Amino acid sequence: MEFIENIKLIYGNSGLVWLENLPVLASTLAKIWNLRDLVSCEDLSYNYVMSGWRNDLPIILKIGIDLRSIQQECSAIHAFNGHGLIKLLEADLDHGAILITRAVPGRTLVALFHDADDKALGIACNLARQLHKATMPSEHKFPMLSEWFSIIDQNWDLPNEKLQLARNLKNDLFNNSKTNVLLHGDLHYANILSDSDDWVVIDPKGVIGDPMYDMTGCLLREPFKQMMGLSDIKGRLQHRMKFVAEYLKTDLKQVWVWTYIQSVMSICWSLEDGQDVSLKRVFLGILEESYKE
Repeated sequence: MEFIENIKLIYGNSGLVWLENLPVLASTLAKIWNLRDLVSCEDLSYNYVMSGWRNDLPIILKIGIDLRSIQQECSAIHAFNGHGLIKLLEADLDHGAILITRAVPGRTLVALFHDADDKALGIACNLARQLHKATMPSEHKFPMLSEWFSIIDQNWDLPNEKLQLARNLKNDLFNNSKTNVLLHGDLHYANILSDSDDWVVIDPKGVIGDPMYDMTGCLLREPFKQMMGLSDIKGRLQHRMKFVAEYLKTDLKQVWVWTYIQSVMSICWSLEDGQDVSLKRVFLGILEESYKE
């Protein structure tokens, strides 16, 4: 199971202890918050997520080992309230747990890939614009995007020319960036769910930076496995970048630059966690070929 392996890989013995205590914690929270019929969700990665009911209300119980990450997500949900994000019901931040409403039927935008990819991209970009209208809290602990990208400045098992290019592009972006908003930070198809006749966003990271961040790199790479399974990855990627450039009324190079430095950052994060980055390296090569000045 990917979830268990990720926790073991990243957190070692403390992760094992956390996994052993997880059933008791989930059961305790279910009693306190009056939850029933809890069932583990599929495709777990770094957090334990269960679906169920609170009286007649469909809910999601999310428990994470990274308390700081859960606390920041909770703050982001509060900040994005009324701007297209799922609603927060309860939180126990000492135990890394939040209770949110469950989107029903809960189909993700991945279902539209790739037969209706333009429609899906449009939905995602429109939701990003809604999120970016949220008022920045007067007091917060959200990191700056520059803090996230600082990982690129370290030495990694990547060709130096790729790292140096990403560093140069990053520095140019931050020197010329004039707009900062509260970003989702991980906006992609699997984090956008159907809710009745509408779409809602889940799992915000909460980071401050340029709005283009949410509409480029991560959004254009994902759904990653499906993207990498296409016969013409380069063609699909070029089409997606052009779509976003036209949506934002900006030049294609800007979309490519944001996507490139995010892709390098993603590789650095995976290397830091000891994960296999072979497919991400392949994608980076395709991305390099997808735009020529």
